[in-house]
Amino acid sequence: MGDLEHSPIDRAIKLISKKWTLNIIRDMFCGKKQFNEFLKCNPNLSSKVLSGKLRQLEQDGLIEKIIVSKTPVTIEYHLTGKGRNLNKVLYELSGFAYKECADESTPTCTEHSYELTKELLKIDD
Repeated sequence: MGDLEHSPIDRAIKLISKKWTLNIIRDMFCGKKQFNEFLKCNPNLSSKVLSGKLRQLEQDGLIEKIIVSKTPVTIEYHLTGKGRNLNKVLYELSGFAYKECADESTPTCTEHSYELTKELLKIDD
């Protein structure tokens, strides 16, 4: 199969496989935009780590930072077109989890939640 170190899939994995990256992107698809909203949705995520992740996602071109107001300072984070293009990746991960990983320990993994995910990610059939 050859050396896949520089393949497109390797590049994609490097972009999104870092801890917390997909959680933050998922939260943005769910409408979360402000720093404290990300912390609230991910209680084990520290402020310091979140700051670094947001900075990295911005450098990678997946999100953009927008200053909404200067007094008091209000910053929002939004997915770029590149970031929104991850919607199908997240949907496929959701489908994999729904079909292959759901069991009694994950009662919220239902067909209804799978369909809601489809709506949130703006997936068209």
